[in-house]
Amino acid sequence: MKAVLLIHRINKRDYWVVPGGQAHKGETALRELKEELAARDLTLLYQLDQDNEQQIFLKVTSKLIRTPLIQGEERTRSSSTNVYRPEWVKLKDMAKINLMPPQIAARLVADNA
Repeated sequence: MKAVLLIHRINKRDYWVVPGGQAHKGETALRELKEELAARDLTLLYQLDQDNEQQIFLKVTSKLIRTPLIQGEERTRSSSTNVYRPEWVKLKDMAKINLMPPQIAARLVADNA
């Protein structure tokens, strides 16, 4: 089964996002990701530049089966009205969810076809 680990966000809206983080001063996003995931085989999926902000979406392949618990700031901010819930989403179900930004869903499906 091919699936993608996403974060289900429920607050005033119901949507999904890819897990992510912010690079600290003096640290590149790629280094931050490799450090936190201990990942080596990263593939650029999509880059979004808007409002003086650059977002880079990368893919790493893993044999991880269980769903990790939410950690860090998201765990602290999570509540019954502000949900951060990691969930595996099957690639065939990608069109059924509200993934933000929407360009990512098409790229994930195409990249894993």
